[in-house]
Amino acid sequence: MAKQVYLLVALMLLSIAGRAQVKIHSHNDYTHQKPFYDASAHRAFSIEADVFVVGDSLIVAHSRKEIKEGNTLQKLYLEPIAALSKTEKFYSFQLMIDFKDSWDLTYPVLLKALKPYQKYFVKGNQMVSIVISGNRPPDSTFHTFKEVSFDGLPNVGYAAADLSKITMISDNFALHSKWKGVGEIPEADEVKLKALIDDAHKVDKPFRFWGAPDTEACWKLLHDLGADIINTDKVAEATQYLQ
Repeated sequence: MAKQVYLLVALMLLSIAGRAQVKIHSHNDYTHQKPFYDASAHRAFSIEADVFVVGDSLIVAHSRKEIKEGNTLQKLYLEPIAALSKTEKFYSFQLMIDFKDSWDLTYPVLLKALKPYQKYFVKGNQMVSIVISGNRPPDSTFHTFKEVSFDGLPNVGYAAADLSKITMISDNFALHSKWKGVGEIPEADEVKLKALIDDAHKVDKPFRFWGAPDTEACWKLLHDLGADIINTDKVAEATQYLQ
């Protein structure tokens, strides 16, 4: 009897641990007090930088009117990654780069920027991967790109080779619910959200909602529905809560 109780408790603990393994996506990371460092200090799974092409550089900004000279991808992210790789705090994560300009304009500039830093992206069994969101090439060409992976979309019939280049499926929460993260979400909305998450899992991909209410109630809801990645501007708070 005691052995059965022990086994039941062990299974319960394993189940709780599995449900707790929700990953953090540091949304608009460059707007945080300490871009990159806040996210990496909390070992965020995914760190986001929106970029515009300015001359021969990629400038990190949410919109063109917010572009500031000197806020390059190199300065805010690639150089800090290089520094982190020289420490024991280096860990595996993805740097999501959201292309605000066209793919054809931005991708060559990105490759040029990445080249001097690629040696810092791998250390032992730890690796930084580059994931592209925003303006992407046709999804039928995803499999042809060796240097980067992609943020996927729901309800797209990706070919197997292209699906293998997708790290996660993402969608806009506001397209499916007007809930503001306070009180109870309408049951019909909950069903729609769950269906999207389940569809991603059917093709063995993790799921993320962007634009969701950034509240504890919403973090809990998405966790309970099976969302694998929580999109947040509150990296420290969300990390602590989900732990």
